Amino acid sequence: MNKNQPAQQFTHSDLILENNAIGSIWQICFVANSFVFPIYAFYDKQYKISRMEFVILFILAHKGKLMAWEMCIMTGLPKNNISRGVKKLESKGLIKRSQDPKDARRAILVTTKTGEGLYQELIVHYTRRADDFLSLLDEDDKNDLDRIMLKLSKSMPTIS
Repeated sequence: MNKNQPAQQFTHSDLILENNAIGSIWQICFVANSFVFPIYAFYDKQYKISRMEFVILFILAHKGKLMAWEMCIMTGLPKNNISRGVKKLESKGLIKRSQDPKDARRAILVTTKTGEGLYQELIVHYTRRADDFLSLLDEDDKNDLDRIMLKLSKSMPTIS
């Protein structure tokens, strides 16, 4: 295989999507990487927002006020990754932290109006890419995929 050739010229067997030691797990990783790397590269280039920063904005947009350790649990990502993303978002004025009234040692994170606006702009690109990505599936396939991925996702904390 010539490493300078674009991936779309390879066959599925060249990409070892079939007949490999870990089966569909490799396929999940391949699909996930094919989806996320281009969108995060776009975010970095156009908005100077990293993957971790988007993940934090995404979580806060859906959950509101949270503590950093809760994001670690929700994402499975290490504390240092979340901490770096939080610091970057704070320095950009996209999130702010306030003291937890129940425990002064803890900080509660929340998006600012600017952060909320940026998230709304970013999610448009993400959903558009998701729609394009899944367009080859019919509704039954999409429902099956959602069901299977949710089942796998919900089992992750018990597996690790």
